[in-house]
Amino acid sequence: MRLHYHPLSPFSRKVAVAIAMRGDAVEHCAIQLGAGALRTPEFLALSPFGKIPVLETPDGPLCESTSIIDYLEERGPRVLLPAGCERLARHFDRLGDLYLIEPVAVWFWERDTDAGRAAPDRARAAWSVFAHQLRDRPFVCGGQFTLGDLAGAIASDYFEREGVALPAAIAAWRDRCMAIPAMQASLQAALPFVEATRPARVRG
Repeated sequence: MRLHYHPLSPFSRKVAVAIAMRGDAVEHCAIQLGAGALRTPEFLALSPFGKIPVLETPDGPLCESTSIIDYLEERGPRVLLPAGCERLARHFDRLGDLYLIEPVAVWFWERDTDAGRAAPDRARAAWSVFAHQLRDRPFVCGGQFTLGDLAGAIASDYFEREGVALPAAIAAWRDRCMAIPAMQASLQAALPFVEATRPARVRG
């Protein structure tokens, strides 16, 4: 299998972390963003919407991070969707995708727009839901890091690095998530691109 991704992309990071934690034999192919790589006929044949990540599998290409992780988990072993936690993990994964990753991307790239200025408030609403779930457990599904933690922790870390303070409970949860070796490796791969893009983002 072959993963087309970029280390800065939160959705790419979700899949890269899942692969690392699961130990799948996957070749990683980093896309050169800004060079038109997502619009080539070859890439669009794999990902018709021109989005990353995309995983080439024996069953054909798969795009969308959660669908890729679902595919890998169905192959076994179950690492991020443990039995009995599937619905809850998928629910918080969806919350993380829609209400944390999407707004942090707008905050990251389009901070001086109306949508960018609204992004922190959207995140705070999501954090309140996560904090309620985390009030008596280390991770959203209990004692184990799952798919439900993945998107939210990655996006929350980006928000704080970009100047948005995290609620105390969310900061503590983010720290627990980032202490996981695969999450830390993903972060270290992303940080050079965070800094490299900063001048262009500051200029708007």
